[in-house]
Amino acid sequence: MQLADQIPRGRLVELCGDNHTARLSLAVTLVRASQHEGESVAWVQPRGGGLYPPDLHDSGVDLASLLVIHIPPEGGAIGLTKAAEILMRSGALGLLVLDLSASSPPRGEAWLNRLAALAREHRSRVLLVTASGAETPSLGTLVSLRLLPKRQRLAPGHFVVTPTLLKDKLGLDAEIGAEHYRGPWGLL
Repeated sequence: MQLADQIPRGRLVELCGDNHTARLSLAVTLVRASQHEGESVAWVQPRGGGLYPPDLHDSGVDLASLLVIHIPPEGGAIGLTKAAEILMRSGALGLLVLDLSASSPPRGEAWLNRLAALAREHRSRVLLVTASGAETPSLGTLVSLRLLPKRQRLAPGHFVVTPTLLKDKLGLDAEIGAEHYRGPWGLL
């Protein structure tokens, strides 16, 4: 069973790991799956964040229907979370990706409380992308799943990404399926 099929609506999910993991690859897979379900998707990131439109297009993401919000550096993590909250209040999103990998998340759980409540109210998924390692605690108690994607090279330009379950408040019985990827043409 694939990851997109195992994440119920109304939940916060954290994708963690350093730059050598496949956080963004797995996040893009969830974006593509949500779009194929007919859901609206938004991605909130710092200006100059990790999204690269040609790779998204090659991955099957519909760029014309993906809302990407760039927060200026002076906004910091508070600006990122505030933008996410405003977007979630619209009730129009099936998936919101909040890229916190370049900044420390705001202190406390008040922002998580608001995002979790909005996710439940609108039956949306919120994906929190962080740069924390497996040994670092989760962002908070309201995170239902915490996943560490691990990338393994199969052949030149071909990879498999397997999410390791670090926190599971949903009681997933099945193992989360691995995803196969082809690297960008320039890096093969």
